Amino acid sequence: MKDRQRRVRADFLANRERILRTAAQLFGERGVDLPLDEIAVAAGVGSATLHRHFSGRVELVHSVLDAEAGRLATRAVELSSHGHPEQALRVWLLELVQFSTSFRGLAVLLAANDADTTLENRHHALTDACRLLLTSAQAAKRIRATIDASDLLKLAHGIAVASAGSPDVAGRLLDIVTDGLRVPPTTRSGH
Repeated sequence: MKDRQRRVRADFLANRERILRTAAQLFGERGVDLPLDEIAVAAGVGSATLHRHFSGRVELVHSVLDAEAGRLATRAVELSSHGHPEQALRVWLLELVQFSTSFRGLAVLLAANDADTTLENRHHALTDACRLLLTSAQAAKRIRATIDASDLLKLAHGIAVASAGSPDVAGRLLDIVTDGLRVPPTTRSGH
């Protein structure tokens, strides 16, 4: 009996993860307004299975956002171990910008519904991830000590809005920002 319960639980979790991965991909490709039945079909599950996991579109979107915030937090830890803190921070910020621009229709959907109760948790996870990389770059004296993680997140959001989903524009704007974050080269007096 316990083996069957474990298999059922494992199948339940596997279906949920498959739905989340598929939804994230399809939201990125087509926006958050696509029919939930299409997500179920693409995930290889029935509509009833999708609805057992998620009460509706808003809950599915929030779950995808939570999963993506968790992925970005994990990614920050991975990047922090590679020895190039300034580069790690830039790579992570670009991934954050790309994530922020990936779901067309998200702002409208969230604005039309009640406040997001998981927003604070997501914000803390992303702030902590940014702070990890920023602190490392500051300790290496590559980024000015006066820079704050919450300011960087606001800049990344601004870049996401300004780039309108164009990776090239996002990259250029991020280069401008990261140039401004660097510790200025010391100048010798008298020269």
